[in-house]
Amino acid sequence: MRRAPPGLGIYRILLYAYPRRFRRRYRAELIDVFSAQWGEPDYRGAAGYLRFWRHILRDWAGTQLTARRRGTTGGSTHRGRADDGGKNRWEVGMDVLRQDLGFAARSLLRAPAFTLIAVTTLAIGIGSNAAIFGVVRSVLLTPLPYGQPEGVVTIWSHWTGFPKSWVSEAEFRTYLTQTRSFDDLAIWNEVDVNFTDPENPERVAAVGTTANLVEVLDVDMALGRFFTTEEELRADSLPVDVIVVSHAAWQRRWAGDPSVLGSSTEVNGRLREVVGVLPEGFRLPTEFARAESSDVYFPQYVPRSAVTDYPSGGGSHGSFVVGRLREGVSVEAARADVEQTVRRVGNYPPDRSFRPLLYGAADDVFGTIRPALVALLATVAFVLLIACANVANLLLARSDDRHDELSVRAALGAGRGRLVTQLLIESLLLATVGGVVGLALAVGAVDMFKALNPGNLPRIDEVTLDGTVLAFAAAVTMGTALLFGVLPALRVTEGTLGLHTGSRGGHSVARSRWQGLLVSAEMALAVVLVVGAGLMVRTFTGLTSIEPGFSPGRTLTLAVSLPTTRYPDPQAATAFYREAVRRVAETPGVRSVSMIRSLPLASAIGDWGLDVEGYDESVNPRAVGDWQIAAPAYFATMGIPLLEGRDIGWADDHESNPVGIVNQAFVRRYWPDQEPLGRTFVMSGTTVTVVGVVGDVTHNGLTAEIKPKFYIPLGQWGLVTGGIPTSMRFMVATHGEPSALTAPVRSVIRSLDPSLAVAEVRTLQDVLGAAVAQPRFMVVLMGAFSAIALLLAAVGVYGVVTYGVKKRTREIGVRMALGAARDDVVGLMLRRGAPTVGLGLAVGLGLAFVLSRYLEALLYGVGPGDPTTFAAVAAGVAAVAGLATWVPSRRAAGVDPIRALKSE
Repeated sequence: MRRAPPGLGIYRILLYAYPRRFRRRYRAELIDVFSAQWGEPDYRGAAGYLRFWRHILRDWAGTQLTARRRGTTGGSTHRGRADDGGKNRWEVGMDVLRQDLGFAARSLLRAPAFTLIAVTTLAIGIGSNAAIFGVVRSVLLTPLPYGQPEGVVTIWSHWTGFPKSWVSEAEFRTYLTQTRSFDDLAIWNEVDVNFTDPENPERVAAVGTTANLVEVLDVDMALGRFFTTEEELRADSLPVDVIVVSHAAWQRRWAGDPSVLGSSTEVNGRLREVVGVLPEGFRLPTEFARAESSDVYFPQYVPRSAVTDYPSGGGSHGSFVVGRLREGVSVEAARADVEQTVRRVGNYPPDRSFRPLLYGAADDVFGTIRPALVALLATVAFVLLIACANVANLLLARSDDRHDELSVRAALGAGRGRLVTQLLIESLLLATVGGVVGLALAVGAVDMFKALNPGNLPRIDEVTLDGTVLAFAAAVTMGTALLFGVLPALRVTEGTLGLHTGSRGGHSVARSRWQGLLVSAEMALAVVLVVGAGLMVRTFTGLTSIEPGFSPGRTLTLAVSLPTTRYPDPQAATAFYREAVRRVAETPGVRSVSMIRSLPLASAIGDWGLDVEGYDESVNPRAVGDWQIAAPAYFATMGIPLLEGRDIGWADDHESNPVGIVNQAFVRRYWPDQEPLGRTFVMSGTTVTVVGVVGDVTHNGLTAEIKPKFYIPLGQWGLVTGGIPTSMRFMVATHGEPSALTAPVRSVIRSLDPSLAVAEVRTLQDVLGAAVAQPRFMVVLMGAFSAIALLLAAVGVYGVVTYGVKKRTREIGVRMALGAARDDVVGLMLRRGAPTVGLGLAVGLGLAFVLSRYLEALLYGVGPGDPTTFAAVAAGVAAVAGLATWVPSRRAAGVDPIRALKSE
């Protein structure tokens, strides 16, 4: 027989303070609660004994008034004005709320382990949602910085091999004059220029554009004005050209001085008058996915009249076009209008599959990144649901420890609604603390997102946790409190008011069932996330296994642009580059050095129409090839294999016969069964002889089609096309760390021409890394969130099994006393946990099969229903769940049967 707790006699005397009617009805239950509380671990030892009596006396004193009301009115909950001390309902309500909050805080502090686990779990869920919402809001939900941005559209061209390419001036004029969908259109070209101040040279991105650009985008200048139509018309004939600068350039070079207006600065060796400053944060629609935007804007003249003699193929394509729709015209209607106009007036080779592309500006800017951000938002929402389910499980598991407490509160007059309210206030307090900690985590998460920026994530630097994000976090916190708090509160209080009449075993069984369902839900959601992460890992692995065609190992790249005022012809430009290459090659630590026009995987490349020897265009598609300008030793510096023939050299200059090198794709397309060396192709009317064949190199993206490509020697570009090779990229292969050569190479350039600046300094490893930045971004984030989700699900399984072990301690003791082996007990617990895990796995795999379809746009080399990924995830999650089940089961099997039976 269990020994009566010390002090029970004193407690029985204290019970006489309650009204007789109340005492007669609840005395036995109060004594049982007293005895049960005495056995709790928190009240052991001398300090525990004092704590026990402090809590007993405080509860005894605090329940006197309620007990008297219940005892004298037969359980009525009437509250008269006399009981309220003259307070109005608001004051009474606030008093009750303060009491409930104080009680909730004390209750949570008395269970520090539970509180810490719950707060941490909620903080992860709330913080991750706040951080991702902050990113989504800044990137997707914030309107573009234009007036009425929904009316802004961009126009592109589609060609065979070029799914989204530039527009020609002829097409721009056709869209402007022969369609009915636009208020106006603007056109621009991108170039690189130098601020050629010897004291502070700087190479920046620039734009040559029509004077109506800011009107089409409906942008107000920060200072001054934009170009006039007259300045556009006389762009190249004014004694002093005019320019507009970006807000960033104004701050950087002029320290934000308003007197910049009317001042002159030297750009590409010519004086330019600054007439305006664009607003802070202004970017063209094509620039949001870049780290930097254009700093200089020049006037560019393009006739606004109809094209009378439409060129074959639309002419040369190299421009960008933006337009503003007429009021009432939809994007779909404008797209149909443009397509119909091209069919009516266009002159395009059928084999090139030309068609115009028209997008709403927001869809164009965010179209490629939207699926990734939506997937991340769904991921963190799942994490939050798992966190809520986990905390709900913790509350259900804790309910047995609070059963007696709630019974006493019910006995003292608290109805079920009052108890549910108290429990929900505890949940709200938990969620609030978790939300505060989660916001701190969100700040760090946003910094991590910025560090992981995949490069094509627009406006990532603008992400902040502003008032809208804080309001979202507050709403999530409130919703979370209800989500994880309501079910446990209802289940815990379901039979509280009648507990004095019998056993609570039925309620424990019901709670166990609910706990199992919650864990199954956690497991299902975790499976969905792990499958998504697995698919992204397979994608990332597939991308990184693609051979780019060059060796990225210790190679530094940097860009230089020559102003035509100082280098007015191809020979002058070639002489500068040749001397620069010679001096850089003599720098200690340099293994090899060369130059290329367009850096693979870091810039877009276009094609050039050709007449290829032996290729019959009457039965085949028109001959074209991507074009490059290369300096000697480029292929050796890049590690591109020379398969046949010879490399180009400095002897291939304007006085020698034009030669070129082609890639394997060129040979496969035009001379599949012929010897390519010595064969010719015609470019811009000049016959070029093939002297070498090199390996294929990916250029417009790792997964982009590798197309026919040809390389023209740097010294012969002017001979072949009449053009000046103004912008080139240095490729510097080094013996040691490439970045250590940045300063020496810059010094060489400055020594040759102090007005020049280098830009886009990076290593080939950086270039290759940027090519897989988005899938790496998704792998890191989805992998981290999936690992958290799986950990929370495993904790949920562990908690449910541990709870089941605790409830079956006597059963386990009896089994072991009757001779059950330890492995038999472990097997029993594993079998009882298997349905919960199995249900979660089955539901999760089914959900993953459906939801993974939404990731299809982000995948490469793997399908959304990839059986390998699903099988691996199922096995991995089952193993984790099995471990979470085995650990408490193994501990249960080690219970001493005698002690287990005595505990009952």
